[in-house]
Amino acid sequence: MKSLSACFLARNEESTIGRAVRSVVGVADEVVVVDTHSDDRTAEVAAAAGATVTQFTWGDDFAAGRDYTIRRATGDWILWMHGSEELLPESHAALRDCLGRENAFGFFVRIQTVVGDAQPQAAVTSDLRLFQKRTDLPQLFVGRLHPHFHPDALDAVRREGLEVTPCDVVLRHRVEAGRPSVSKLRFNLRLLEAELHERPGQLHYLIEYGRTLLLAEDDRGHDVLAQAAAQVAALRDVPSPPSAKVQVLLEYVLGAPGQRPGGPLSYDGARELALRWFPDSPNVLWALAQQSFRRRDYADAAEHLRRLLALGRSGAYDRSHGFDPGILGDEALINLGACYLQMRRFDEAEACLVQLVNNPRLGAQAQKFLEVARKRRQQQ
Repeated sequence: MKSLSACFLARNEESTIGRAVRSVVGVADEVVVVDTHSDDRTAEVAAAAGATVTQFTWGDDFAAGRDYTIRRATGDWILWMHGSEELLPESHAALRDCLGRENAFGFFVRIQTVVGDAQPQAAVTSDLRLFQKRTDLPQLFVGRLHPHFHPDALDAVRREGLEVTPCDVVLRHRVEAGRPSVSKLRFNLRLLEAELHERPGQLHYLIEYGRTLLLAEDDRGHDVLAQAAAQVAALRDVPSPPSAKVQVLLEYVLGAPGQRPGGPLSYDGARELALRWFPDSPNVLWALAQQSFRRRDYADAAEHLRRLLALGRSGAYDRSHGFDPGILGDEALINLGACYLQMRRFDEAEACLVQLVNNPRLGAQAQKFLEVARKRRQQQ
């Protein structure tokens, strides 16, 4: 059996790093925590939980931190984790199975997000977190913020016939409720600006920079996203999206047509690309449903909502970006009921709404819609 190193790059995660390390002790052959000179007891807590801890001088570059951490590891395989995550016990068998696979370089691990003290959400994203350690590849990662595998590294392993596939390993990620703090947004903006200064014009980071500016209530984000939209418009005829991050841009353009500077990418253009490039994206389908409802095109909105519910049942949705899991379930269902109500399809409206009358959050609204549907049916 191949050996496994669980790796963390951490800073000021005293409250969560112990749980994260303990979740992989005994599963991984070693646990490596690289601490970026935390101001709290992150290093001490990680060591007490069973990790080997070393220090790294932070240089505003997560890719450099990841590469350094991986070089410290001795395992044949790397499981990359954040200090706010934990490996679920039921994933141990799937993890061992992955390590024994032939012709595999890496696996997309499922990331299950928990907000605050809530129960685990049904929606999950995925990320390439389990992969072979390759000493022949000098740089695995690129990107000062949200680093990703260097294209040259992935091209090299694919030329060898090695695969990168999904797997059933699940990491539970715990996050705090609410918007990112001002300090967090400023930190992200600093790294994004440095990234784009070093490597200008990267579509992925241009979109992320514009989005982060808007989260920080900086209207320059509209101009940045207009630049990104111009890049996307020039590539509209390609068969697949130039970046998974494009769906974030399309959501932005679809969100309020005519009110935001989408550059040469119109609402209709964004809609066509969204349906062609991201037919299984929950966020894109939700944005399309919302806009169709606002335009009183209830039949179109209902089509997107039915698609969301079908994806929720099958689990075959795009996992590249996070989303509110309610839009694959109750939120989609109550809005579908409202669409049927507007189309005077009362039997179908009632079939949706009766499923929600006991819902703690949506029950009162569902009951109100249900009464309207029954009253209007009687008036026919």
